[in-house]
Amino acid sequence: MTNRLADAHSAYLLQHAHQGVDWWQYGSDAFAEADRRDVPVFLSIGYAACHWCHVMSAESFDDATIADYLNRNFVAIKVDREEHPDVDAVYMAATQTLTGQGGWPMSVFALPDGRTFHAGTYFPPAPRHGLPSFGQVLAGVNEAWSQRRTSVEEQAGHLAAHLGDMADAQRDLLGLSTLHDAAPGALEPVHAAVLARLAADEDTTGGFGPAPKFPPSSTLDYLLELASAGEHPEALELAGRTFEAMAAGALVDHVGGGFARYCVDAAWRVPHFEKMLYDNAQLLRHAARFAALSDDPDQRDLGARLARGTAGWMRRELLLTDADGRAAGLASSLDADTVMDDGTHIEGATYLFSRSELRAAGTDAGVWETLEPLLAGRSPEEPAAPAGRVDAPGYDDVPVTVAFERVPYAAQWRAWDAVVPTLRQVRAGRAQPRRDEKVVAGWNGLAVRALAEAGLLLEEPEMLDLAARLGEYLWREHFSAEDAALARLAYRPGGGLLEDYAGVALGFQALATVAGHVPRQGASADVSGGADLEAGTAPGEWVRRAGEVLAAAEGRFGLAAGGEARDAPKTALLSAARGGRAPMEGLDSATPSALALYATALLNQGGFEAEPAKVGRAGELVDHVRRVGAKAPAQFGTALAAAVRVERDASLAVAGGTDAERAACLRLAARGGAIALEADADVVPETRDAPALARGKTPGADGGLRAYLCRSHVCAAPVGDAAALEAAMRRRPRS
Repeated sequence: MTNRLADAHSAYLLQHAHQGVDWWQYGSDAFAEADRRDVPVFLSIGYAACHWCHVMSAESFDDATIADYLNRNFVAIKVDREEHPDVDAVYMAATQTLTGQGGWPMSVFALPDGRTFHAGTYFPPAPRHGLPSFGQVLAGVNEAWSQRRTSVEEQAGHLAAHLGDMADAQRDLLGLSTLHDAAPGALEPVHAAVLARLAADEDTTGGFGPAPKFPPSSTLDYLLELASAGEHPEALELAGRTFEAMAAGALVDHVGGGFARYCVDAAWRVPHFEKMLYDNAQLLRHAARFAALSDDPDQRDLGARLARGTAGWMRRELLLTDADGRAAGLASSLDADTVMDDGTHIEGATYLFSRSELRAAGTDAGVWETLEPLLAGRSPEEPAAPAGRVDAPGYDDVPVTVAFERVPYAAQWRAWDAVVPTLRQVRAGRAQPRRDEKVVAGWNGLAVRALAEAGLLLEEPEMLDLAARLGEYLWREHFSAEDAALARLAYRPGGGLLEDYAGVALGFQALATVAGHVPRQGASADVSGGADLEAGTAPGEWVRRAGEVLAAAEGRFGLAAGGEARDAPKTALLSAARGGRAPMEGLDSATPSALALYATALLNQGGFEAEPAKVGRAGELVDHVRRVGAKAPAQFGTALAAAVRVERDASLAVAGGTDAERAACLRLAARGGAIALEADADVVPETRDAPALARGKTPGADGGLRAYLCRSHVCAAPVGDAAALEAAMRRRPRS
């Protein structure tokens, strides 16, 4: 038996297609059906890699009695939050308002017009730990709907009005209701306050807060951006301690590469095993940049190891290809759970190794004596188990995570690398976590940016190759130049959110910088096909494509000065749920703020096109960090990083010299937060269509290197080698 979700594309929805619940996909038809039947709407919101979503599904939605009750008294809608983040955002705000907390699965009850009147998250099949059973919740909501309809509707109205007031307050916080007519002051007092706050918040076990320990991706973005000109060494030190804490623990998959979503314990030893593209795209970029910025050779090696491991994992486990062998995007995630042969779900089962398994691999490789004192993994059942218990002989066959006591030194890394092939082979023979093959445009755009920058900084042609293939896929399958519209999902025309437009534009801009160094002949051994890169796309074309995407975003989301800026398309249902107000989420969460990403892309485009107005508008969109950045740096890291770049407003054009000389200059720009473009005639032809940054930038005598460093669109005299360029880009450390 299947329900109407059998026709869905979403892996999350397909996980529920076998159930007796008469699930609807999200859309106006489902709400119209509720109105026709005069019943409330039940929205179950989650995502494919969500462990507790699987738990509630098995406990409640697979239950025939629950399914029958839902079908008779509600219109049940299953929502993939990654397909519909705008839907998730408004109902998450409602859930947090009503309960003081949020999470997934989210269980929301709404009127047929979309307004919420009751909500929660996970509900068990029987009452426990102060929670009612899901059946009790359904009965209570049905009784209220049948017997107290007026008060239900009043509650929905009050909540919608409150959410509207919250949206207005958010817009005021971001300064979107204010016309900017004065030049902003210096950011240095903001940086001092933010760094002091982060130093005070730094946890003794790494990161900036207690367990659960999430990777502070947006904070790392800011710290690395601030450190990139050499004037804030304390920012790089904070970032370094954070990378070391994450890298020693099990947040990093030391066998397969990549990062888990978070760790449940303070010591970073037990992860929540789902692996998300959006986390790994951010952390790949930051790790590569950390490797380029640090003066410590061990830290440089650590950053490069993390970046290469993450890129390799993306290529092996997330890359999709089409029937012609072309790259067809990166999948969204790997599940936290492994489905065993008997159908049971075990979180992390694919990734755990017993000490006896690790000992066997280490002994075979002749490195066990080196590795034994380093290993510090824990069972997910006992994340805080003392070392004495874990080291006891009776614990030998207990599956544990792969974590280290500290960051390994060079000889220990070599010993670990000697056992990884064996551990990968063991892991490959196990049941594997399910992959959500939904290709999200914005997350793929961030991955393109990360792969392009990391490939340049680490001199990895395979990363550049993959970045270019993914960029071509996004342009070919997700953007319609005719409609000036971006599809968030290739299987659904349009529907792009601001985060999608901004992420894709940033990816295209990164490709503009590296286009002259993308391998042209054939494909790497890990990337199928080659037809998508037969000719290669010139830097100027990537700049043009980014400009088209940004122009479309400005019009669709009211982002010009004086417009009603929003981060999602207008819909009647979500407008009603939010009291008629337009949404604009300016805070970082698991993904960067869409507004801050757009501001960064607009700044870059202004540099490529020499348009001060774009740079100025970018500065206006992140000016709120002067007021709120120091109060909540973890929520405004992406905007703070963008504000640093706006203040520096640096761009670089490189002409002449050898490929290696030009690449060295481009690496300095990527490390130092400047946008960059090659201006050689064979890379960017000298035509009226060439980006303004490339025009008039000529090689030196006899074709020698010339690097033109520009600030606020005023270019200094060109320099003739990378050392001189590096000196021009760096500033003295602040005391």
